Order: sequence, then C-alpha cells, then structure tokens
Amino acid sequence: MSGAPQELAEQAIAEVLLKARNRDAACAALMRIAGHALARLTSHDQAASVHASLARQHAMRAARCWRP
Repeated sequence: MSGAPQELAEQAIAEVLLKARNRDAACAALMRIAGHALARLTSHDQAASVHASLARQHAMRAARCWRP
C-alpha cells in the first residue's frame, strides 16, 4: 500500500467503518488508538497537541452551528 499519509488514513477509516456495526464507537476507538500510537512515535506532548488542536476545531464548528 502506498500513498500520502492522509490518503492511507482515509482508506483505513473507510475500511473499518464498512465493517463496524457501531460506527461511533469504531471512530472513537480509532482516535484513541491513533493517539496512543502517535505518542509512542513522537511524544505525549505532540499527541496532546494534535488532540487539542482537533478539539478546538470541533468546538469552533459546534459554536457556529449552535442555535438557541
């Protein structure tokens, strides 16, 4: 398998989601396991930084979509 990291990740996720009954739980497990792998490959600080950046992006999107 070859390709850019983004493409490889998208293919891996698509494959898991096709097989998973509970797609939400599968996504959460993928994120958790990927975070652990990133921490082992780089550092816990780097993994935390990536997760924090993603969390900020999701929070900003949620705030824009929020309606009273």
